Amino acid sequence: MGDVNLAAIADALATIFEDQITSQINRSTVLMQLLATGPGEGKQLAWTNRFGTAVGGARGEGADVVTFNNDDKIPATLQYGTYDDAFAMTGKVIAAAMNTRNPQELEDLFQDEMGDCIERLAKGVNQDVWTGSGAANFITGLFSTSGPMDTTGTYAGIDRATYPQWASNELANGGTPRALTFALMRAALDAKFTASGESTDLIVTTPALYTKFGNLFGDNRRYQTEVTVRGQRITLQGGYNALEFDGIPVVRDVDCPAGTMAFLSTRHIKVCQMPDEVTDVNESKGEHELEGSPEMDFGAGRTGLTARLNPLGRSGDKYKFQAILYPELKVRRPNAQASVIDLDPTL
Repeated sequence: MGDVNLAAIADALATIFEDQITSQINRSTVLMQLLATGPGEGKQLAWTNRFGTAVGGARGEGADVVTFNNDDKIPATLQYGTYDDAFAMTGKVIAAAMNTRNPQELEDLFQDEMGDCIERLAKGVNQDVWTGSGAANFITGLFSTSGPMDTTGTYAGIDRATYPQWASNELANGGTPRALTFALMRAALDAKFTASGESTDLIVTTPALYTKFGNLFGDNRRYQTEVTVRGQRITLQGGYNALEFDGIPVVRDVDCPAGTMAFLSTRHIKVCQMPDEVTDVNESKGEHELEGSPEMDFGAGRTGLTARLNPLGRSGDKYKFQAILYPELKVRRPNAQASVIDLDPTL
């Protein structure tokens, strides 16, 4: 016999967890928070483009007109992708979580698992808005081969060899790493203005290059507590101050390709999804907005896209669900976009 200490009774005491679960996962969705998102049109995305190089000129007084000009009207089309994430639960684990009630966040296990599923799906779409391959069922990402930020190849069914005005503006260095400079950034702005006459309202880069960019200013960094994108003012989370360059907000996204800085005219870019709804046929459990994990710059990762929740049937006492949507990225004017690549933040 002796004094009762904690070790003596520890196994008989319940372990009480905090009510909230602490996620260690970064599934932020910065780019989709800054681009326009919403429903697309019909069975595919389609829009018409005007191409031409002819201009008017001087003519002799009274001279007959024998030459006539016209600008080509060429359709662009993109197919919707198919993106999903799924989860399954047994009836026993649902009952156990409900009966235990600790952590409280797991008491409604279905809601918790559905939230995780939606977050995973949001992250996958954000990643492919940057780099989706454009293959069947994949988004044609900004930096896909021959995609909207490329200078060659066929994008949305239009060949840049035939219509060079369809090319974006890429400042590359032949694959050789180089330092980020203000001169390179202004060269990108000049290139896209020369090609399109459009301004830049958003610059997005990697976290490492964002830090490098800030260091270029030294003590003369210029900050913004609000940014204007697509004509809308966005207040940054928690008083966070964004960097700016020549009045343009510069933000960071962990999904931006390494060594890349993108100069965007966002009024020509939209993340679309094929309109969908709950019907008697699909027997969906509802539609849920895609939302990534919170991050310090913009807070909660709400995207404006929605996924439909499909019940996939029951196998014995196991319940299966799928969150699904049909998204695609539409860049209506590639020549109003620019990028600087082959950047090394350590130089």
